[in-house]
Amino acid sequence: MSSFTWSYLYTLAGMSVTFVGFSSLAIVLRQTMGGQVSNLDILITRTFIQLGFVVAAGALLPALLTLFHFAEIAAWRLASALTAVPVMAFAVTYPVRRKLASGARTPLAIWIDALAILGFALLLGCNAVGVVVASGPGPYTAALTGVLFVSGWAYLQAVNTLIRHHRARGGS
Repeated sequence: MSSFTWSYLYTLAGMSVTFVGFSSLAIVLRQTMGGQVSNLDILITRTFIQLGFVVAAGALLPALLTLFHFAEIAAWRLASALTAVPVMAFAVTYPVRRKLASGARTPLAIWIDALAILGFALLLGCNAVGVVVASGPGPYTAALTGVLFVSGWAYLQAVNTLIRHHRARGGS
């Protein structure tokens, strides 16, 4: 495998771990704005931490598999299959978990985010079995990058929601 691929994956892992630390600021922001930490706040914070760590672990997994002397294509396929499972589980369950935590309908933007992440889980699944795409580093890294980008976008949506709720309650 090329050194560029490894560099990209290690950079992605580093960005994901940075995102995990940064995303925990949402709950700190909520507390500094005078709000109580709700079940939804906890779910949102946990969600970004989970997604960040899934991407970080996924970025490291192909290198780990090659240390066990898996053939290159087998490493990409196995890494794709193992990473697809938590990504798919997240995408399928998050809208319902969010509704339970908030007691309100899941907003359309959240459904769109979940569908995008589901699409990346399906890309990982296709890479695992070699259907639709040729198995390899391209689809794998694209899917992981996509999950991180959607997570970042969703984080911005969550922060904007926190700020709107604060202002609606009369905050500055």
